[in-house]
Amino acid sequence: MSSVSTRPILQSLAIWARHHYRSIFLVTAALFVVSLWLASQLRFDTDILDLLPQKEPAVVNFRQTLEEFGSADVLLVVVRVPPDAVIAPYEIFVDRLGERLEGIDLFSQVDYKIGGMDELLQTFLPSALLFLDEEGRRELTAKLEDPALRDRVRELRRLISTPQAIAIKSLMMLDPLGVSEVFLGRLTSTRAGLSVDWASGYFLSRDRQILLIMAKPTKSAQDVDFAKVLVEVVEEEIDAVQGEWVEIAGPGAGGPPEVALGGRYVIALGDESIIRRDASTNLLTSMIGVLTLFLFAFRRFGLLIYAFVPLCFGLALSFGLSALLWGGLSAATSGVAALLIGLGIDFIIVSYGRYVEERQAGVGLSEALARMSGSSGRAVVVGGVTSAATFFSFGVTDFTGLYQMGYLTGVGILFCMAAVLVLLPAMLAWSEDHHEQRRDRGPTLFLHGLGSARLIRASLRRPWLVLALALVITLVAGRLALEIRFVDSVQAMRPSGNPGVTIRDEVAERFGRGFDQMMLVISGSSEAEVLELAGRAAVGARQLVEDGVLTGYDAVESMIPPPEQQSEALGWLAEGRESELAADRIRATFAEVAAEEGMRPEPFEPGLDLFAQAVSRSEPLDTEDFRDIPQAQKLLRRYLLQDEDGWKSVLYLYPPAKIWRREPPPEAERLADELGPQAVLTGANVMSRILRQRVLKDAVIAAVLGFVLVAFLLWLDYRRIGDTALSLAPLLVGILWMLGGMVALGESMNFMNIFVTTMIIGIGVDYGVHMVHRFREFSSASDDELYAGLVETGKAIVLAALSTTIGFGSLSFSHYPGLQSMGKVAILGAVATALVAVTVLPAYLALLRRRN
Repeated sequence: MSSVSTRPILQSLAIWARHHYRSIFLVTAALFVVSLWLASQLRFDTDILDLLPQKEPAVVNFRQTLEEFGSADVLLVVVRVPPDAVIAPYEIFVDRLGERLEGIDLFSQVDYKIGGMDELLQTFLPSALLFLDEEGRRELTAKLEDPALRDRVRELRRLISTPQAIAIKSLMMLDPLGVSEVFLGRLTSTRAGLSVDWASGYFLSRDRQILLIMAKPTKSAQDVDFAKVLVEVVEEEIDAVQGEWVEIAGPGAGGPPEVALGGRYVIALGDESIIRRDASTNLLTSMIGVLTLFLFAFRRFGLLIYAFVPLCFGLALSFGLSALLWGGLSAATSGVAALLIGLGIDFIIVSYGRYVEERQAGVGLSEALARMSGSSGRAVVVGGVTSAATFFSFGVTDFTGLYQMGYLTGVGILFCMAAVLVLLPAMLAWSEDHHEQRRDRGPTLFLHGLGSARLIRASLRRPWLVLALALVITLVAGRLALEIRFVDSVQAMRPSGNPGVTIRDEVAERFGRGFDQMMLVISGSSEAEVLELAGRAAVGARQLVEDGVLTGYDAVESMIPPPEQQSEALGWLAEGRESELAADRIRATFAEVAAEEGMRPEPFEPGLDLFAQAVSRSEPLDTEDFRDIPQAQKLLRRYLLQDEDGWKSVLYLYPPAKIWRREPPPEAERLADELGPQAVLTGANVMSRILRQRVLKDAVIAAVLGFVLVAFLLWLDYRRIGDTALSLAPLLVGILWMLGGMVALGESMNFMNIFVTTMIIGIGVDYGVHMVHRFREFSSASDDELYAGLVETGKAIVLAALSTTIGFGSLSFSHYPGLQSMGKVAILGAVATALVAVTVLPAYLALLRRRN
């Protein structure tokens, strides 16, 4: 864009707009209405994972594992139990609510009870001995010796005579030998999974204050319309069961239990509401802020229309085009409207400021419009194109939220720039033509510099002092910038105040099933292959628990023991059936001692029969054993599945709380490596480390690409290396000041604000461009004229920086921490680059002028 080609085009465009404003208004109105309708159809994606690179293996593995093993799209229904309350009525409440939810066609599965202890014992006891390792087998053998059997029968006699006998009677009948004590003890010794009350089979928290229902709907949580209907239907069913509370608990039981909903469906609804509220709030506050600034700067209410109309038109076009291209936007784009208002007003302030200056000097309307578009318009084009180019450089990243934000902001800047170049001259011409008295005598116009004029004149008078102070600040900022930290928590990007997140985190804490868990996924072509690998993985995980690397693990071995362990157990059974495990001997001894203690042995026969089945087992346990047992299928589905590619199993690894959030333990990674390519370790900490490396790389590439694009475009405009360097100087120094300011204020880098550096390249370069353009324009004028011109341009730069600060400042009030940090960092960058542009750059230009 050379000076020969650009000036005539922009001046001609302004003159054309001056004479054809009616046509321009009609086309603008039509485009605005269409764009506004398209924008109203936009959907917002609320999934925090959708902000991340969708093709990154770490993200794919994490999301796929959550979806396949049922940990992702689940509606959590929490039934609260008051402290010291009798649990039975609340369990009946859960039964009734669970049965109602099972009858709703919106759910594919509803889990609220894995079955009572009677069902579990009848299901698992016949195969329980296969779960015992060598230590467990020794322990059980000792329990089955005659002296121990006699002690066991006497203990049963004592328990029967206690008040607790009613509650444990069925357990004693089905397991008179106490096999379940060894069996469950071996299973739960290293587990840290979801808490289950084995006595009742309900999902009951460890503090016995929450009963949990987990329902899996038929559609994704990102279908917000479906989620709204789902929650409404569930709340109706909750109200209906709460209305039955007196019938359930009796007239003196007090009010019905409190029920809360959580999980991804409630999170999605909450996030969508937050996103829309944030977008509206950011748009409204930034619009009011910049218009108030515009009013304060120019001191005329009528002039607000010059700022309001081009901004609204540019915003509508941007979001309308996004609706056509994508149909939906991520949460990261909720603040784009505020950004565009802050950036778009810059063009209006600079252009209208020049128009005011020309009209104050007595220049006629057409000539003032031509000069506005010929000089300031040229700087607007250069600034707009360079700003848009840096935002378009976000396209190098695969972070969905960032490249959508970059594209939308870049396109919006170009639309706002075009509106200023065409619509602003047309509006000014219409206003002058319809106020002939004003046109004849010239408008009474004013531009308030907010004290910037004194600051710029001081810099021009004392350039060496300003440059020395700037050098000191730059050195201090550079030293501080070396200490900047990077926070890579994905969960930290989620908005606060979402009730779905609050309930989810409460469930994680009370049930001992946190979201810091890692998942080791085993794949194979056959069930036997996967179970063999999962057994080896469980052995390694158990060792990590013993070494203190993990606090626990949860694996399919709790349902199907490893093949090697089963083989050893089957050999032990074969050897012991006629000796220490002989069912006939044990039954006879039990009956003899029971008679001595005055008990009839017949009630215990079902339990002794189950033990006889367990001892007589000669085949290993596999999934076929559970095919017709619903409660076992529910438990097994958490660990093992078959898909079109084969079989998969998952081990849940639980690291110590708050220790391994940024990366996985090296020992866990070695375990996965030792198992070979069929084992993949995933989890939030695995993803965080890879994404941290990825985002740093993408941010550097985007910043370098943006800087190179800006430098190239400036060189095309100036055709001089020196002027290009002068325009870039405030940008480079300002970014360094921004980084130092972040450290001084305790602000860290994260996945979102790390790209603010690239944004500042596009924003901050405009300030230097406007100042250098004005210096070149007055290069042959007197010192007084040059300095007066620089002061007027400096006023516009300060106002533009303040408007950008207002636009970004509205992000600081967003519910999304990532957007909050972007707003804060961008304010630092905008203020720093503008301060350098109106102090350090004029001081250097003054020295350059004296030398020349």
